[in-house]
Amino acid sequence: MFKPSGALIALCLAGLAPLAASPACAQGAAAAASLTPGTKVYDQNGEEVGQIVKVAGDKVAVAIDGNGLVVPKDAFVKSAKGPALKAPKAKILAVLKEAEADAAAVDGALKPGVAVRSADGAAVLGKVKEIVAQGAVLTTSEGNITMPRAAFFLSDKGLAVKVNEKQFIEGVRAARAQKKKRG
Repeated sequence: MFKPSGALIALCLAGLAPLAASPACAQGAAAAASLTPGTKVYDQNGEEVGQIVKVAGDKVAVAIDGNGLVVPKDAFVKSAKGPALKAPKAKILAVLKEAEADAAAVDGALKPGVAVRSADGAAVLGKVKEIVAQGAVLTTSEGNITMPRAAFFLSDKGLAVKVNEKQFIEGVRAARAQKKKRG
């Protein structure tokens, strides 16, 4: 089953150094036309790592060993075999394993009553009220808000979301304004 591991993986792979000369990879990015669902994906050395399952805008979702990897289209290069990621298979699998461990740690910490901090740890933004299928409902000074599970991470100070206090408050207010317009 495809389990998207999200931004962490995209950031880790995007941060890899540009690919040095490799016989498996040609110069330049993979043609967008080659990035279609069902297409096999290779690593920088030409070893098969997975298959594209979805393309949406600039993002490409790849199924790899039962896990998911979401990367920007420019994370691919053109190889003799097809689209290839700019990393060796071992690095890709290590990033997936780390993301899976991080997600499990968040799942373990995401419990009712737990304080949720800003990304920098400077502010407590609210407390987990309840766990729902898409994430968690937080009780905040702005009222209750549902946050997706992918928005959470474990910081040195505990459970946190991936935004600072100002961004959180602005986001909550914007979401409330949108909801009022629709409803």
